[in-house]
Amino acid sequence: MFSRQQREEDLKRAAGQVFDVLVIGGGITGACVARDAARRGLSTVLVEKRDWAFGTSSRSSKLVHGGLRYLELFDFKLVFEACRERRRLLLNAPHVVWPQSFIFPVYKGDKNPLFVIAMGLWLYDILALFRNVQNHQLHGSRRILEVEPELDRERLKGGGQFYDCATDDARLTLSHVQSARLEGACCLSYVRVTDFLRRNGKVCGVRARDEVGGRELDIEARAVLNCTGPWTDFVCRLDEPEAAPKLRPTKGSHVIVPWERVKAYNAMPILSPRDQRMLFVVPWRNFALIGTTDTDYEGDYDQVRATREDVDYILEAANRALPRARLDYSDVLSTYAGLRPLVLEGGGKDVKESQVSREHSIYESHSGLLSIAGGKLTTARSMAEELVDLAVRRLEEKHGMRGIPGCTTRNAPVFGKDGRDFRRRLERLAREVRLDDDVIHRLQLLGTGALRVLGLMAEDPSLSRRLGEGIPYIEAQVVYSAREEMVVNLEDFMVRRSLIFYEDPEQGLGCAQRVAELLGRELGWDEEERKRQVEGYRRVVELSRAYREE
Repeated sequence: MFSRQQREEDLKRAAGQVFDVLVIGGGITGACVARDAARRGLSTVLVEKRDWAFGTSSRSSKLVHGGLRYLELFDFKLVFEACRERRRLLLNAPHVVWPQSFIFPVYKGDKNPLFVIAMGLWLYDILALFRNVQNHQLHGSRRILEVEPELDRERLKGGGQFYDCATDDARLTLSHVQSARLEGACCLSYVRVTDFLRRNGKVCGVRARDEVGGRELDIEARAVLNCTGPWTDFVCRLDEPEAAPKLRPTKGSHVIVPWERVKAYNAMPILSPRDQRMLFVVPWRNFALIGTTDTDYEGDYDQVRATREDVDYILEAANRALPRARLDYSDVLSTYAGLRPLVLEGGGKDVKESQVSREHSIYESHSGLLSIAGGKLTTARSMAEELVDLAVRRLEEKHGMRGIPGCTTRNAPVFGKDGRDFRRRLERLAREVRLDDDVIHRLQLLGTGALRVLGLMAEDPSLSRRLGEGIPYIEAQVVYSAREEMVVNLEDFMVRRSLIFYEDPEQGLGCAQRVAELLGRELGWDEEERKRQVEGYRRVVELSRAYREE
């Protein structure tokens, strides 16, 4: 079990031993680092101040991609690495990463004519070693309009079709955390690092606060790794108050609209008419995701949101590409925003935000703290491999540890993957208990965990009830999340274990009370605590809607 009860046992374990590796940050990079270290036989503890994937790792464009737009920056190394890691994720995590077809429309007057796009798509396939889902194809305007009839017919010249992948980013991160735990790592959410422990001037652990129980604990480790994304500089300054900034954080905002308002059958790059920056329209079953912006950010990192200016920018780009959509505020179901931890080197303020490299960098402080910054969701595994390799060298040099094996995550399935016919078997079992197709689709994102949900339904048939009309989640999924996915509060389930926050027209406010009741039974909440949880979630929704009041 991976529950709040298990968390109590892990807290005792964390305070009672000296680990080989302590990882700070429960986003995709920290999760991959913890898993890599655990698979090498290193005793590992992972701590996160909020929920898994609370920050950047649940606020992406939901794509696992090679980075077609990085070809414009001549960042061939990054594109090659991302294409390689995209393929590995598709093989190792097929329940949360799946192929996504893209149409790249080319219009009269575009800065890149059709032959340039053709060259770019050929290069994209070459850097993927022609091992993508399918190689690209070029089409004239007539064929493009057959596939995407909502495009601007007057300006369209033609375009290309190519493949990347889509993902549920929060679940991808959670799957890596669950994998790390199964492989021996101690994984603790809602544990905030408040200071470092030192011995002879070297970092040897952290002082942390349990954000649930309020207690403080010391966690000792031979190597401490900072994988906190946008919070990298904050953690580095805990270690060295005068540490120079390493990041240039930029904000990326997105909006979710009903699919029928855009009728996008494929994902599409679109260009902003303001600055020619590339955004994406991504079909998401009955919805479409549109984003992202790229602007410097200096506000509260825990309260990042889309502003009215962000929403206007996104809708303007979408309406330019899909003129018959005529999107306005009334079409926006939800918004969200996250921060990119872009490396400052070569990305000073005189460089345009979208031109800053998405490469990563590793830093080692005088006290021995190892920090990694930059990178992207797709390349997190290879970033982790590089960081753990360095940590292993330091363990060998400073602690005499020998015989530590190399990385084994390249071909290692993540938690939830099953055999080739698993999805078909799951669909058959789910239909036997009369679950609707939309519920089955959401269950598939759990991988093998979906079988546990069906088992809970067999034990208690009442758990087959939907959480609300039109909401494709059932009560058994709430119980499963509390017992197996380390849900600590209501927001964890509504935003990151499900997609209710993003896709429901009420953003889950209509079912929040019922979910709180179900979680309360599992987590021991009284009526006052349930009310507090619902009110806390209401504030999360209000932040998503704050752009309306500006």
